[in-house]
Amino acid sequence: MDENNKNNEKFDYSYSAPDSEEKRWIESIRRQYLPQDEHDAKIAAIKAMHKKAKALPKCVAVCIGIVGTLIMGAGMSMCLHWKQIVGGVIVGLFGMAVMILAYPVYQFLFERGKKKYGESIVRLTDELREDCDKKD
Repeated sequence: MDENNKNNEKFDYSYSAPDSEEKRWIESIRRQYLPQDEHDAKIAAIKAMHKKAKALPKCVAVCIGIVGTLIMGAGMSMCLHWKQIVGGVIVGLFGMAVMILAYPVYQFLFERGKKKYGESIVRLTDELREDCDKKD
């Protein structure tokens, strides 16, 4: 009876290969645990410097824009709620001027960041290009 049951038993196994999305996910996790080579270190340094060059100008410009918006809103409130039309228009125009200054301030600070980090970023990108050309 035992031999009869053994013959009737079937082994069923199914396998499905990971699709492209799963492969990318697996590879991204794998890369986190591999030791970082020089190429990856250069790319990480470029990303960090680019982020530093853009982060401060963006933050300052957003803060200036918010302050300008609040000032303009105060001017609108003066006009609509307190019926101080002339004062409200003046305050509102001042708030608009502050908002308009946000972009030139962003450009100025970004140019400073480019001067500070630009040479290093260009040098590292040139090194990476040379490395890629050698591999090809």
